Amino acid sequence: MTESEFFTSLDDSQPQESLAQILQRFPELFAATTGLDKKPQLWPVRFLFAQDGSLWFATAKCARYYAEISMTPALTLGVYAAETGTFIRLRGKALFSEDKTLVARCLKEDPNLTAAWGEDPNLYIAYTLTGVQAEITSISPDISARTLRVGDSESLLQGITLKKKTELRDRLSRLMERREAEGPKLSADNGIVDGAEPLPAAGPEREAALFAQKLYDGALLYFAETAKALWSRLNIQPIERSVLFETYDEREQFTALAKRLIGNTVIDKPEDLTYYINPETLLERYKQTRP
Repeated sequence: MTESEFFTSLDDSQPQESLAQILQRFPELFAATTGLDKKPQLWPVRFLFAQDGSLWFATAKCARYYAEISMTPALTLGVYAAETGTFIRLRGKALFSEDKTLVARCLKEDPNLTAAWGEDPNLYIAYTLTGVQAEITSISPDISARTLRVGDSESLLQGITLKKKTELRDRLSRLMERREAEGPKLSADNGIVDGAEPLPAAGPEREAALFAQKLYDGALLYFAETAKALWSRLNIQPIERSVLFETYDEREQFTALAKRLIGNTVIDKPEDLTYYINPETLLERYKQTRP
């Protein structure tokens, strides 16, 4: 099938299927992102496969590209079909998954990933696009301009999505109970009070420890508030009294930072909570976002 025949054969009434066909024929794209320095960036991206109506890509967690789309998940992908002078531009938001089966298939589809970053599957993350809008324009008179829309752009997933599972609720409750038992690590005048691991007395180490603890508390509050919408009887007041924030504005600042670092993530396994509500994980993600 020629390129012109391909584009004219696309069925606008089946936008999801048509979009998958386009990407299967033109898998090599460029992604426009918002850089960590807030300037535009351009990255080569490879479409890997379509599954259950989702279009899947992958990247290494240590890549700057991943840091950028974690911070700002809005993406524009583009590809140029030279034979007909046709340009396809896709807009959407990245939604991440660390599902082992998905990641394994991504690595199988694109061996260049492991060639560049190593064989350990834990180094990689898969992502799909939500609320996709694809615009097709061409200089060819045989190919009409059209827009394919997949998903409702007004209902894009924002931040974490917690699956309503009892084991997730119970794991989060245990994390909250442990934090409540530790209590606030500082008194109002910055004196050390009861806590599992007292902060260093002074200096850069103390500042670093304070930052890590506040980032952890911000993530825990973010998860707790999200979970509260699912389980209305979940009591989050005790940890609200235990978290290490001196002002409401500081609480909002660190909760928002934790939200950005966690990105658009679906939590469907208890171990996901242990991974994301973890100072080491949060600090590593924070370092990745630094210029």
